[in-house]
Amino acid sequence: MDDVLPIIEKVPFLADAQIWEIASRCRIFRSRSDDEDQTVELELSRDQAGRWMVVARDEERDITAQGVPMPGLNGAINMVPWYMLDDPPA
Repeated sequence: MDDVLPIIEKVPFLADAQIWEIASRCRIFRSRSDDEDQTVELELSRDQAGRWMVVARDEERDITAQGVPMPGLNGAINMVPWYMLDDPPA
């Protein structure tokens, strides 16, 4: 990220942009509330202030559940509205 930040700061259209580094990705296999199996792609990101944000996606059903920025990874994972991944696709 250190080598990218100076480049991004020079782009006028990105002057006020928030930058989140994708720190890790993983895949989760879970059961939905209807007992169907579900594969969830998890993206763990961190900003320059050290806050974490987690995005969980069910690519097959095109559903995303995104948490809010939190100071710790544990809090960020727990703030994801996991119930949204149980909802039927719109």
